[in-house]
Amino acid sequence: MFNKIPTVLRTQEIIDKAFSKAAKIEEPYHPDISDKIRKELIDKISTIESTACSHLDRLVKKFPSSEKLHPFYYGLLDLMFDVDKYKLSLGKIQWTSERIVTLSTDYIRRLKSEKDKKIMNSWMKQYYGRFSSLIKNISADLEFLSSCRDYMRKIPEIETGMETFIIAGMPNVGKSSLLGMLTTSQPKVAPYPFTTQSIHIGYTDIGYYRIQIIDTPGILDRKMSDRNEMEKKAILALQKIEGSIIFLLDYSGSSGYSVEQQENLYEEVKKFFRKKIIRVQSKTDLSPERVERICISINDKSGMNDLVSEMENILRGSLVPAG
Repeated sequence: MFNKIPTVLRTQEIIDKAFSKAAKIEEPYHPDISDKIRKELIDKISTIESTACSHLDRLVKKFPSSEKLHPFYYGLLDLMFDVDKYKLSLGKIQWTSERIVTLSTDYIRRLKSEKDKKIMNSWMKQYYGRFSSLIKNISADLEFLSSCRDYMRKIPEIETGMETFIIAGMPNVGKSSLLGMLTTSQPKVAPYPFTTQSIHIGYTDIGYYRIQIIDTPGILDRKMSDRNEMEKKAILALQKIEGSIIFLLDYSGSSGYSVEQQENLYEEVKKFFRKKIIRVQSKTDLSPERVERICISINDKSGMNDLVSEMENILRGSLVPAG
């Protein structure tokens, strides 16, 4: 969706492009010099209008409407930019395109009934000036939308209509390893455009369901009070993704985090996401005790069938895990 947004030309680029095309227009020989000049000037105005408006209209069409964005993308857009300013800038681009059409129609109408060469050239000079003023008035909006485009093209591409599981837990509890185990292909990495963190996304089939599994390193691995503002807003965006959470707990001690710290994070995730949660004990090959109902080991692949079965039950809507 965002990759289809065209390059945003700056003010002078639009003016230069339109005037350059108009300058190439020259009417062939005509016995009446006034008719020749009139037709030539009308064609120049039409060309300027077409060149500028086609670009402006394409921007309005290709930049996604904020009202039609999935809440996940809306949240990220609102995080990066002021959504109201975004809508206002697109509205000014649309208004300018319409105003150029009106302006061009007015001057073409004047030229059609005028025979005086000096008056026609004077009107053309006026048109050039008024057209340039209209384009220059949206200079700040074009620069703003250009910045929006650059960031929007970096937004992580998540299938918002697909069944989703988000992996959460403290660092070093096996989240990335689980993502690799559950998905058959190399997960794709989609960086957030406003943090140093990245989303890792993998896809697989469970039963009759095609699902995506998301790992968010550095996003869901510590308490909200320890996060910066960007991370908090990233979590707010993730809240908009429909799906369930696989929360990993490591009782072996190898992750470097106590059970109490992990339980505190679990309560944070439970509080802020309000999604179905599967509690999963990881690294059972390193821990003799079995605490959770589902226990897995990436090294020997034990317990994976139990986890996949639990995920399928959620997909079927026949199980709501405790938590």
